[in-house]
Amino acid sequence: MPYSAVPSLIVALPFLKLPGGRLVASHAARAGILVASANIAATFARGLLPRSVGDQAVATGICTAAIYQVTVTSHSAAETLALFTTGSRGMRGRVPDQTRLLVVDLVFTAAGAAIDFALPHKPRETLAVSIVRFIGQSMMLGGAAGAGVSVVDQGLAKVFPGQELSKRPIAVDVALGGSIAGLTVFIRHQHAREFGLVDPKRRAIKRAGLVKTAKASVAGVGAAVGMLTLAASEQFIAHKIKQVLNDRVHRFDIGSPMVGHFVALGMFGAAGTAAFVVAKRRIERGDDIVEPAYPAPPTSEFVTSGPKSVVPFDTIGKEGRRFVLMALAADEISAVMNEPAIDPIRIVGGYEAADGTEERARLCLAELESLGAFDRSLICIASPTGVGYVSYTFAESLEYLTRGDCAIVIPQYALVPSAMALFDTHDGVALQRRVIELARDRIAQLPPDRRPRLVQFGESLGAQVALDIAYPMGSTEFDELGLDAGLYLGVPFRSTSWNSWWNARSNFDPQRQMALVPDSDALEERFADPDRRKRHVMVVHDDDPVNRFSYRLVVKQPWWMGPPATRPPKVPRETIWRPVTTFVLTVIDLLNGMDLKLGEFVRRGHDYRMDSRGATAATYGLPCSDTQADAINEALRQREQDWAARRLVARKFANARDSVTRTLKSWGVSSQDFMSLEDGEGPLVADVDPRAQMLPNRFGSSGVL
Repeated sequence: MPYSAVPSLIVALPFLKLPGGRLVASHAARAGILVASANIAATFARGLLPRSVGDQAVATGICTAAIYQVTVTSHSAAETLALFTTGSRGMRGRVPDQTRLLVVDLVFTAAGAAIDFALPHKPRETLAVSIVRFIGQSMMLGGAAGAGVSVVDQGLAKVFPGQELSKRPIAVDVALGGSIAGLTVFIRHQHAREFGLVDPKRRAIKRAGLVKTAKASVAGVGAAVGMLTLAASEQFIAHKIKQVLNDRVHRFDIGSPMVGHFVALGMFGAAGTAAFVVAKRRIERGDDIVEPAYPAPPTSEFVTSGPKSVVPFDTIGKEGRRFVLMALAADEISAVMNEPAIDPIRIVGGYEAADGTEERARLCLAELESLGAFDRSLICIASPTGVGYVSYTFAESLEYLTRGDCAIVIPQYALVPSAMALFDTHDGVALQRRVIELARDRIAQLPPDRRPRLVQFGESLGAQVALDIAYPMGSTEFDELGLDAGLYLGVPFRSTSWNSWWNARSNFDPQRQMALVPDSDALEERFADPDRRKRHVMVVHDDDPVNRFSYRLVVKQPWWMGPPATRPPKVPRETIWRPVTTFVLTVIDLLNGMDLKLGEFVRRGHDYRMDSRGATAATYGLPCSDTQADAINEALRQREQDWAARRLVARKFANARDSVTRTLKSWGVSSQDFMSLEDGEGPLVADVDPRAQMLPNRFGSSGVL
């Protein structure tokens, strides 16, 4: 296939030589080129979501480089074994005999195939078994590729006698790999014909013009080169460490490579950890910056940081400030529902307002008391994502459906993106549990006829935190905590409760109070009968990569890529799981799954805005008419667009004001003094830059021209 050649040549560049003007490579590099070329077609397979041309280029580059490196490493092990069998141990620069290397490659191929055959895939297998099978598959591929290169060389030697095998061009390897890639595409098409395409109109790659394609090609090359640079750096460090050990420790040439790689990887890990910590601290500090659209604390008495609140405005983070200032008012709810309403309560337990789980939990309780939350009919403990975000569409849906008779509490456990907050989820679980316990105990003190319902909510990482309060006890823990119901949207794969429930539902949920549905429509249809209603509902789209992703995808076939007939809807039937490649493609899906368009609610990937109203109504038992449901959905879309427009306008005006201030400062003018000039009157500023005379001398009250 034509697209096989370019990435294959790219990954081989660090290993290429030009003897006699020919483009050639080492035996190991050529084996890597062969397997990498053959694997490229697999990177174009359909995943959970469509990819852009740029995404595809990056995925192909990374996969090609990774597969190339795995093959080279595997074949290098075969070369080392061939050297040992000839007594060439410790002799630098020695090349094994080609015939002996061919035999060792065939042995590696047979051994790898035996391991793969002895360890067939099982849904419940351990990670260790998957890793051993992956090693066997790598041995098989590396050995087969090395043997193929040797056979090609020997065949060419007979056709073109008198030339050294090391000087053979790599074009034959690329052509052979391309042929195998073509066979891969043929098999995929056959699978598609046999099992049918899921959503035939959905392309694997979105169409793009020439310019985007060219940019994507550059990005793909950069990704491949970057991956190889990291690999080459690790190998260089490991090699230097090996040389030092060989020179200082007698007869250590066998163990020194392992030690070298261990130390090199440790250095990379330490550097990565340090960079992660620094980036996390910077993001946390950046979250303290007040947005232009939310410059001052709210004036409402029903939200955190308002007149009755005990939590300072500057301690609740960017998302917290947005949440309290975007709160619905009673008249807005009445206009949509066409019924009387009251002002809902919004509470944010600021991450920076207290230290430790207990202090933050008691801060939330103090806010519940101060703002009168226990006088409402429903209190929702909403677990946020890493940045402290809770879906606006959910919050507004709940407020519309309850006619404002509710309180939403957000216990913040971090102020960084969810990818960085993965290691903080244990703090989030502890905080969520403690807030629920305190609210439960306070509700128990009220007269029975005045006790509000206690529910919880979580989306994405928030869903993981909210669900995991039940681990390891099981769903009965929800009852112990006094929860009436729970809604969990887009549950991540890392949730321990989710995995426990998925693997052993009867053990984790003996009372059958948990349910999994693909969307809110299925939920409303399934639970139309109150007797069938489940108290804790997980809504997970079939094509949501946040739920389908797993680190084990590198070496283990996931359950959702099993036999084609058993796969969930929206999972391509024709796509075959491949180590490394499927992992990289799913990472791309993971990023695309959170690509949301303002005001455009679609049921796709990790976007649950379309499901918020219906899932909230069905799970918490909050009925509304069809007319009201349509009005809520329209209001949610309109408010999202309106607030986005406000943020954009405020940011543009703020940037313009800052630009004017910087320019005036460069002219030696104080912006405050200059703004005080009115029609030529007022204090004059000495040494004013002449360019300042060209400015108008009347400004608006906002300071914007």
